[in-house]
Amino acid sequence: MKLNLYQQVLARLYEVTGGKDSQTVDLKDLVKKEGFLGSYPEIFQSLSVQSWIMETSKADYVRMTHWGIKEAKKIMSGAPDSADLLKKEASKLLQKTKELLNAVEEFAGDTSPEKFAQIEKNIEELKSIASALKINV
Repeated sequence: MKLNLYQQVLARLYEVTGGKDSQTVDLKDLVKKEGFLGSYPEIFQSLSVQSWIMETSKADYVRMTHWGIKEAKKIMSGAPDSADLLKKEASKLLQKTKELLNAVEEFAGDTSPEKFAQIEKNIEELKSIASALKINV
């Protein structure tokens, strides 16, 4: 899995802190050592918006949050990130919606109980996919 810039910095931050939310780190210095100083404002902003880091009273010093530690562990374990999972679930939702449309078109031509049962089955599957998406959104 190829890490984006923010994930790389978060993983490095995790390594430097030993995965402890009590450790403070000069994020600007860390980013500089990693060769991304020009992107520091964007990196800081992104990690903050995701609630992966928390500012301290000292300028440019941060601590990892519980969520940042959790995300860093996931990144380092090679687990797919939530955006990838959402895309897969959204693709499933699209496919199942197309299947539902086909079932409805078939039912319009043949109003048998079997055709209606297929519509109900597709609707239940859509509900299940939507529930999975809702958890991850």
